[in-house]
Amino acid sequence: MQGRGEAWWRQLSGYQWTVLAVAWLGWVFDVFDTSLFFLAKQPMVQEFFGKEAYAPGGRGTVVEGIILGCFYAGWAVGGLIFGILADRWGRARTMILTILLYSLFTGLTWFVQTWEQMAAVRFLTALGIGGEWAAGTALIAEVLPNRTRAMAAGFLQSAAAIGPVLAALANLALKDHSWRWLFLVGIAPALLTLVIRWKVREPERWTQALGQAGTKGGALQTLRELFGSQPWRRHAWLALAMAVVGILGASNISYWLPNLVKEASPGLADEAVRARQSYAQMILHLGTIVGVFLFPALCDRIGRRSAFAWAFALTPVVVALATFAKPGYAGLLMVAPLMGFTAIGLTSGFPLYFPELFPTRFRATGMGFAYNTGRILQVPWPILTGWIIASLGGVGVGVGLTALVYLAGLAAVAFAPETRGRPLPD
Repeated sequence: MQGRGEAWWRQLSGYQWTVLAVAWLGWVFDVFDTSLFFLAKQPMVQEFFGKEAYAPGGRGTVVEGIILGCFYAGWAVGGLIFGILADRWGRARTMILTILLYSLFTGLTWFVQTWEQMAAVRFLTALGIGGEWAAGTALIAEVLPNRTRAMAAGFLQSAAAIGPVLAALANLALKDHSWRWLFLVGIAPALLTLVIRWKVREPERWTQALGQAGTKGGALQTLRELFGSQPWRRHAWLALAMAVVGILGASNISYWLPNLVKEASPGLADEAVRARQSYAQMILHLGTIVGVFLFPALCDRIGRRSAFAWAFALTPVVVALATFAKPGYAGLLMVAPLMGFTAIGLTSGFPLYFPELFPTRFRATGMGFAYNTGRILQVPWPILTGWIIASLGGVGVGVGLTALVYLAGLAAVAFAPETRGRPLPD
């Protein structure tokens, strides 16, 4: 028997490491794909509308917000649909399908000619991205030992830092070329499906639960079980509230950071601004990489509820420093890692906490509902942010509104269950 004091990575078998690595790479490419658009959106809008799109009264930020809203909607639909399918078809099979889906539509982005086409392609890309998270997180929770899951969750969510850094490096390398080249790079994740097909098998916990429950009733039966009884129904709604706050805040900060950099760089050539945006994104995620490892450890030390409460309370303070304080480019580089540490770091608690809220037979469905369906509620937010920026002429005011949603997160945490030290429910 392995000792409690043994380092968590030494407690994993070779196969468990393979599963963790595959899930991590899947999430790296998810976030990489998402971040490609964050960096390509301004050159894309200028190609479609001209540079006057970002002049006072221009519609550039409004279009950016609408496209992100479509992306959130696709993420939500994909998370719900593929979360259910992961409970019915299996975790590994669903990961293969979702990775192929978002790789295909990322590559097809090369051919878009209007912003409406871009919105449609981003919606379809997000279907795969939303579904991959639910399947991969359930796979990790069911294959790894309970005592290793906190640090494994931090390792898994470190993809939230690695993916954007890879996108920033690609943007730097291609800064003198059309934004379309970035999306050809996004086809690469399709190769990961070959590894999944050869190396990953379905978790025994899932196959046993499926054998006991059978397949009768399909997806509707899975949803009926989730929402048909307590405490699972209550857990689903509380997890949804926490996910909406955490993901909305982290996404809004990442999405509009290039705009904050551009606003703080008046008079610079476009190539210089793109370089600054790449550097700012990399520095933001230096804080993320620290946060995603420390936050799960904090969850284990002081409890899930207390850790989330502290993060929801501190994040709006940091966001205000980056927006309402108008720190300039140098100041942004100083505040950016703090935003990554708090706003994005707290999301590493979701793959640790959410599997603990649902039993095996509909774990992926519950997590898919909480983490991804919450994005439906986020759809108006980037549109509203873009409209405020265009109307008031300041990026910081629109982005600073993100801070308001963390009050809802604090309210949800007050009613959430504490699961530290408890085994996964079966």
